[in-house]
Amino acid sequence: MHMKGYLLQLLASRGEMWDDEIVDAVCAEYGVSGDYWTGTIRLTLTDLYSGGLLDELDATVDPSRTGGKEKILFKYAVNGFGRTRMAQAGLLGAQS
Repeated sequence: MHMKGYLLQLLASRGEMWDDEIVDAVCAEYGVSGDYWTGTIRLTLTDLYSGGLLDELDATVDPSRTGGKEKILFKYAVNGFGRTRMAQAGLLGAQS
C-alpha cells in the first residue's frame, strides 16, 4: 500500500497520534529508517493536513522525544472529511 493510504489507515484505526509515534509505526511497517524517511513521513502528514483530511489536535516541544533537538511535535487525527475520502478510495474497509 502507498504511504499516504497507510498513514490514513493507521490514524483511522489507532485514533489520535503524535507524529513521532506515526514515524515509528510507518518506519517499522515499511522497514525503513533515517532522516530521509522521517522527513518524508512528516511531509506526507503535512500534505494530508493541508488537504483537510487530518486535524491537528495539539503541538508540543519535547527534546527527549526528538533526539535532544527542540523540534515541534504535532498530534494528528483523521477527521470526518478524511474518513469520507478514505471510504471513496476504498481505504476504510474493516479499519473504521
